[in-house]
Amino acid sequence: MLDVYIRATQTVEDELDTQLDPVEGQLPTGLRGLLYRNGPGRHEICGHRYGHPFDGDGMILRLELSDTGIHYRNRYVRTRELTEELRAGRPLYRSFGTNLPGGLARNALRLRFKNAANTGVIEFGGKLLALWEGGLPHALDKDTLATLGRYDFQGRLRNTFSPLERMLNTELPFSAHPRICPETGVLYNFGTANGFKPRLMLYQVQPDGRMAAPGHITLKALSFVHDFVLTPNYLVFFLPSVVFDVPRALSGLATPVDTLHGSGKPTRVIAVSRDDFRVVGSWLTEPGFIFHFSNGFQAGDDIVVDGLRLEDLPSAAQVREIIEGRASMYPQPALVRTTLRLGMQQADSEVLFATAGDLPTIDPRQHTRDYRFLWTAAAPSERNDPFQTQILCLDLLGRTEQRRDFGQDIVGEPLFVPDPHNRQEGAGWILMLAYSAALHRSEFYVLDATSLATLARYRLPHHVPPGFHGSFVPVVPAAAPAS
Repeated sequence: MLDVYIRATQTVEDELDTQLDPVEGQLPTGLRGLLYRNGPGRHEICGHRYGHPFDGDGMILRLELSDTGIHYRNRYVRTRELTEELRAGRPLYRSFGTNLPGGLARNALRLRFKNAANTGVIEFGGKLLALWEGGLPHALDKDTLATLGRYDFQGRLRNTFSPLERMLNTELPFSAHPRICPETGVLYNFGTANGFKPRLMLYQVQPDGRMAAPGHITLKALSFVHDFVLTPNYLVFFLPSVVFDVPRALSGLATPVDTLHGSGKPTRVIAVSRDDFRVVGSWLTEPGFIFHFSNGFQAGDDIVVDGLRLEDLPSAAQVREIIEGRASMYPQPALVRTTLRLGMQQADSEVLFATAGDLPTIDPRQHTRDYRFLWTAAAPSERNDPFQTQILCLDLLGRTEQRRDFGQDIVGEPLFVPDPHNRQEGAGWILMLAYSAALHRSEFYVLDATSLATLARYRLPHHVPPGFHGSFVPVVPAAAPAS
């Protein structure tokens, strides 16, 4: 599979605007709208390979699903860093897991890191935003995908802490995992900000795009936090013991990811009030690392959180061993349910599925509510293989799983889209991309969410490297005119 991954991560040179060719099936009649996806389109810059899979330059895909088929467009996010590097013909910026060639002399005290704009994409408040957790979003044209520039929510993401801290960074980070309340339409997000005091920044954005004044919580150390959970009353954060050695990273002695340390200790969990960002509860739970949470909800006085937990965060060296084919074992996340007792220091954990994949999606109508179904992308449980080639449907009520295997094709994040004509949980479709090793092309799939059977498959005109996260904007059919 290593040769498949190497081919899959080759740079995409072309930016296209074309109608896709159907291979089998047809779009369900209720599935109309815009699918946006984000992920690295290149894993090298000016002849230099990036040192970590998270560093590639963001490329946005736009698939318009209509009565006439699927129209496809892809564009790179023209960040100022990428633009400057392409103009110069050489790397100019450090990244999460990549230092500049030239050793300490070229990396010491380089305090500004490259905004890869490669992790998520969301349409909200009239804006289409490419997201990267270490910095500002980038606004894009919703139709052409042209980059309009960095977006700071009318100045709310400008760093207003001390002058010395503003020298480190003039901007506040806005993570790639915002969550939207299904009742109010309000968006919540966070960012982990470095400074003299590490801070967990907290954001609330109204449906019209107006952001309230950010809140913050002072941290003891800069934890690696990628995602969080929203419930009807709270924001819940798992603060792992894995933290960055900020002075070492800023000195240029190592990349940020190479300075991560402290694994094996209990995870601190905090619940924050949605109303005033006040910490209302704090707990300690088992060691481990969670990239993604599937959902969270409240049951009486308890907060219930489901996350895909690794026993430990793979080190930068282990990641390199995996992508170079030198690793002998590969971590597999488990789906773990953590119940937090408000007013008590008690946190109980239960493993729901021992091998559950990652990149979770649920029926969005169940967000912040108790739920039954969860879909993920997974590596085969029967093979010692790091690459995700299966889609899983997990039934949390029946504790059963269904797997759809795609052979050697590498699958991306599944995205559940509900059937607008059926309110039952799980009634809808799974949208996903898969890299075809045989064709060196990527294909777009529509799966029945219940059976995982293919309803439609369309072939892209080129390959797309495995990406991260996307979002779907449904198109509501116009009402028939009154007679």
